[in-house]
Amino acid sequence: MKFILLTMALAAGLWTTHADDTNATDVNKYTAQFSAINHIREDLQTFTNQQLEKSYDFLLLSLTFDKYELDRPGFEKLYRKISDKAWEDTIGLIKYQSKRGLSVSLNGALSIVGKLDGKVEKSTLVDSDELSSLKLALDYEKLLAEESHRVHKKISHAHDKGQAYDPDAAHYLDEEIIEYQSGVIRKLTGYIHNLNSIIEEPKTKDMGIHMFDEYLVKAE
Repeated sequence: MKFILLTMALAAGLWTTHADDTNATDVNKYTAQFSAINHIREDLQTFTNQQLEKSYDFLLLSLTFDKYELDRPGFEKLYRKISDKAWEDTIGLIKYQSKRGLSVSLNGALSIVGKLDGKVEKSTLVDSDELSSLKLALDYEKLLAEESHRVHKKISHAHDKGQAYDPDAAHYLDEEIIEYQSGVIRKLTGYIHNLNSIIEEPKTKDMGIHMFDEYLVKAE
């Protein structure tokens, strides 16, 4: 034990001596940044804030369908699941940027809902029926999918003749973000078509929506 403590003390002393001999300006250049990560610094910052806002927006949307409002537990579960994933992605993005030597600032809402078609307001999140909420969710996912693809392109061989290539960042986006986005977009598209077919049958519409909601409880 004494040998271990002595070794640690000696190592600490050597480090202190080295630090004292090193110019502070030189120390600042020793960061975890490498490759082209700095090329997408602002893009990752914006995307992180978008994911955080998405988490809150879908949580708000899920509350529209809780038992005190429309009482659609299936829809509530679907949107809360999307909200939870966005929250996890926010944390994951913060951790990844920190690992790559970047700092992150959570700088507030970006009004993603208002960008969907230029007419959608925040109130839509708390005033949606079943079908319109699915359409809103799909448009939301597509908007952020386009954003993640844009960021991916900036650090791929397809952009800047490979000068800004960062395979590590590209892999992270592929594995943690883009693959999920493709799956949820396909799923929401299927839900929209199925529910639209149900609504087109006026005699069985109410029962059909109820059964569709029950399906979501089991599927999600």
